[in-house]
Amino acid sequence: MTPRTSVSGATSSLTYAAPVLRVTDLPRSIAFYRDRLGFALDFVYEGFYASVNRGGAHVHLQAGAPTPRDQAAFEQQEAIDVCLVVHGVAALAAAFAAAGVPFTVALRQMPYGEEFYVRDPDGYVLGFVQPAAE
Repeated sequence: MTPRTSVSGATSSLTYAAPVLRVTDLPRSIAFYRDRLGFALDFVYEGFYASVNRGGAHVHLQAGAPTPRDQAAFEQQEAIDVCLVVHGVAALAAAFAAAGVPFTVALRQMPYGEEFYVRDPDGYVLGFVQPAAE
């Protein structure tokens, strides 16, 4: 990662980005990400905020009501809330299927690579994508 100089002259670099998903039941969400998707629990802060990771991918979970949306229309558009870039996407899809993870889009080949989508307990859609070889 190349450090950048800010307008104030200080040098800094970004280390990673983490989406924050508002969840209705934090322990249930932690269990889903940990036990069914294979994420490790980084921390739980005061019972309302948590971080999980798998490899270099981090997802933060915050207790609270998710933003309302038309879930059917969202899925009809094949929209996703979080895109996770992976290697070995077919093996990961097979492992998730064996764990009973609900898919919204089965493993498929696209012009940009292979992908599949799963839904978490609060309805968030996670896209797992393996880019095509260049």
